[in-house]
Amino acid sequence: MRKNLKIACSSLLCLFLAAGTLSACGETGTSDSGDSSSAGFTWTGLEDVTVAAGDQYDPLDGITVKNAAGTDITSGLTVLTLDENEEELTDLGVYDDYEDFNYNITGVYTVWYMAEDGGTTEFESREVTVEQQHNIANGDFSVTNNTGFYNWTLDTPGGTATLTKVTENGVEKPKFEISSVGNSWFAMQYMSQCNLLEGETYKITVRAKSDTAKSFAFGFENVANNYSMMQGLTAFTADSEYADYVSYYTADQDYTNAKAVLYFGYILEGSDVKDSYDLTLDSIKIEKIERCPEVTFEGVENESFYTGTDELAAFLANPLEGVTAKNGDTDLTDRIEVVGSVASTVMERNNFTLAYIVENENGPMAIAYRTIVVYLSREHEYSLANGTFDRNISFWVQDVNAQNPGQAEFSWVAGDDNEGAAQIHIVNPSTDGWHIQFRQDVTMAANTNYIITIRAKASYARSITLEINAGTNYSYTVPLTTEYTETTIYFSAPNTANGFRFLVGGGGSNANDSYIWIDSAEIELDPDQTQYEAWQMINPEFAQGMRQWGSEGTAFTAGEDDNGTYVTTTFANDTDAGWRIQLRQDGKSFKAGVTYKLVIKASSTVERDISFEINPNNGEWSASSSFRFTSEVQTFEYEFTPTVDTSGSRVGLLLGGSGIAGSTFTIYQFEIVEVSGGEADAYAMAGET
Repeated sequence: MRKNLKIACSSLLCLFLAAGTLSACGETGTSDSGDSSSAGFTWTGLEDVTVAAGDQYDPLDGITVKNAAGTDITSGLTVLTLDENEEELTDLGVYDDYEDFNYNITGVYTVWYMAEDGGTTEFESREVTVEQQHNIANGDFSVTNNTGFYNWTLDTPGGTATLTKVTENGVEKPKFEISSVGNSWFAMQYMSQCNLLEGETYKITVRAKSDTAKSFAFGFENVANNYSMMQGLTAFTADSEYADYVSYYTADQDYTNAKAVLYFGYILEGSDVKDSYDLTLDSIKIEKIERCPEVTFEGVENESFYTGTDELAAFLANPLEGVTAKNGDTDLTDRIEVVGSVASTVMERNNFTLAYIVENENGPMAIAYRTIVVYLSREHEYSLANGTFDRNISFWVQDVNAQNPGQAEFSWVAGDDNEGAAQIHIVNPSTDGWHIQFRQDVTMAANTNYIITIRAKASYARSITLEINAGTNYSYTVPLTTEYTETTIYFSAPNTANGFRFLVGGGGSNANDSYIWIDSAEIELDPDQTQYEAWQMINPEFAQGMRQWGSEGTAFTAGEDDNGTYVTTTFANDTDAGWRIQLRQDGKSFKAGVTYKLVIKASSTVERDISFEINPNNGEWSASSSFRFTSEVQTFEYEFTPTVDTSGSRVGLLLGGSGIAGSTFTIYQFEIVEVSGGEADAYAMAGET
């Protein structure tokens, strides 16, 4: 809202009397056009205005002032500021709550103007709203704070960098002293936020330098979708002199809180092999641009390559091979420029984005985007790269969620076999396993049996979790002692798996300043490729120990007695939450209207209730029951009939509960069979078994 000054306070009146004029004491009038006139001056351009945060805006732009004689006196117009105009602001009655205008900080500002001429002084004001839009607030880093720079956050989930302030030409800029780039592109991030609109194309300009050539990339993440990448990395290499590095993005939907982020972990192999770098930012700017829709590109299909292949080498040599651009009958191919780079070597799968652009003489730009996926070459798609750690800890991603707060240091040491081991120094374990991860992407095919072997130890007896993602997360407890021990896990899932993660956070107070060593982690095809129905429990009588079974919160060992083969565990800790300790299988599917029967045979040294649960991935149906076990081996049956088809169901026992510490649970059978409504009925009707 625009305001006009009416001289009413005695202090201000005295001010103007001392100046020898009364002309400023006359009432002023305004118009909706933003013009204002008085007995003294005529003002124009006072309309309220909204500007994008980060867009450099001068509140004097567009405002003119003329004196009573019609002479332009705009040159004498000033914006009142706290440090220079305390007296005037106090007399206006706004000093206590006045905020100097800053285009980097969102909010609504009442901006006061002062015009002076021939001993006459007048004041006017208007509202300037700074709102978050496409640009990044404080992209010029002009606003500093105690932690660095306003609206910016440094995150180092897998690398090591220290943010410092370096003064250049009297202005402070962020400088990152990098001592470890990590093994992933996201290992170090400098991030802010912005809003993007569907269909709009944005030009991102990063001005940066590095004392030693260092790769980096700019990108956007969708905060509302678990921080997923909105497009691949547009990668560049910064040199010792400042330069502008430009990328482009076209929004596929509205994003009201997009994460705008500069990545400077391991991106391009040639510039990310040294021990240390000093990367300095001058500015980051996002602006909307107009696109030319008449240009047609061909040959810009997305591609996938494996490292070390001739196909990747050929593409890197000429990313314009087979690419054309036309505007009607006019061939523009020779005007195509490629923005971005693609790595020849990666530590994990990387998605790179190349922008093919043609700049038209009349301004609009034609753009075609191309995603290039680079996979790490492996002996088999399911093979872990450097699983024996004979190549340092290369290809293993370190992911620390420092905001929870986790803190860990990853390094290589001599292993039990003298080839090597990964050492994880847990400085702060945080509260949950996933807060500190050591992981790698692999591909394990659906409905295929694998054997996973892990050799590891810890500085105190504890367990860590192996989590494998196959549409749903499959979790397995890996028990650790102070000596290297081997854990064998049998894995199969109805969907393709592509994530292999050690979750090593949590662990209680003993985990502070503790260590974990992983000597080897290997995946092999299981010689037994027997397949089961989607609802069947695999290895239901534990004849193969914990094969296909997952556990959480405790570790099971296998054995055999007069009652049959079994797995057993002795609980180390009490817990009131049953779900904190589990024995389960994941990824089961059940049909609506089919009746199934659970058969469970077990014993407990402490008489107690143990819950059975089925939790489907879609959350539309679940089943549960509880059984009271004693020291005597008992068999229970429980029938259930789903009301809807379910998939990705977790089936298991919740073993937590008060009073369990020191007690032992032993289970001989955990089996599900069809009773009616399914294939079992169909066979019976046909006279078959």
